[in-house]
Amino acid sequence: MRAWLKMPLNRQRAAWGVGMGLGAMALVPLAVVWLNSLSVLPGDPLLVRPAVLAALGWPWGALLALELALGFGFGASVGLAVPPMEGSGRAVAGRTAVHLLASSALFAGICWVCGLPPRNWQGLTLLLGLYWLMYLTVWLLRWLRWRTELEGIRRELGLAAPAPAGGPLQVRPLAPYLLLAGALELAVPPFFRLVEGGSDIPVLTGLFYPYLLLPFACLAVGWAAGRRRGLGLVLPVICAALTVPHVFLLYNESALFQAGVAAGFALAGNLAGALRRRVKRGRAHEAP
Repeated sequence: MRAWLKMPLNRQRAAWGVGMGLGAMALVPLAVVWLNSLSVLPGDPLLVRPAVLAALGWPWGALLALELALGFGFGASVGLAVPPMEGSGRAVAGRTAVHLLASSALFAGICWVCGLPPRNWQGLTLLLGLYWLMYLTVWLLRWLRWRTELEGIRRELGLAAPAPAGGPLQVRPLAPYLLLAGALELAVPPFFRLVEGGSDIPVLTGLFYPYLLLPFACLAVGWAAGRRRGLGLVLPVICAALTVPHVFLLYNESALFQAGVAAGFALAGNLAGALRRRVKRGRAHEAP
């Protein structure tokens, strides 16, 4: 362990793991308190879910300790995730599979102690499916980052053409990120509608997609594009435009707010990523 921590990159990963673990350990009880506030009468235990407590028959302190342990484990697993392109293709596939299984088990445990999935396996499968979709989005963005770094090395060695000029209105350098955003925004809503079938309450397309997945995807794509390509004002515009077809195909005019959600989160992510890129480059120029 000591030899592993001697490497600066490993120390950084360990710091991220501990920091995100502590953050998640604090967020899980807060989520339970919020969920209890929706259904639990005053005077009942607020830091644990009464239904889960009754099912286990444990003291409430033991269930709270389980919540904290699962939260820390899940946060640490996210923080310790290594760049997926290190090593051979087989090593990448194996490491990704192990990490996905471990983090999925911890995520399922958090959902259970929070009383989130309904009393059937379909509810847990749905929550895991949403987590896997987010995992895939982040993995693809990391792959794009690795490809960009590889292209930069090839250009430094004179093995590739110079990078195209950037700028706030750049389009071509953002093409991979725009394709990823298009795939998510155009493919996910019809898939969710197909899964829902003729349900009277469209939870997936009416709640999870516009209020969870769409903001997350646009924020992540904007952040990744900003870090690697800088400011790109075309990105939020196209992310907003990609929501319009399904407003008329799957929803109605009341769903036009999704365009604002997509544009706002994509712009926020892109600005934050571009600022991070500028600060990082400034430090590199200042270094002797």
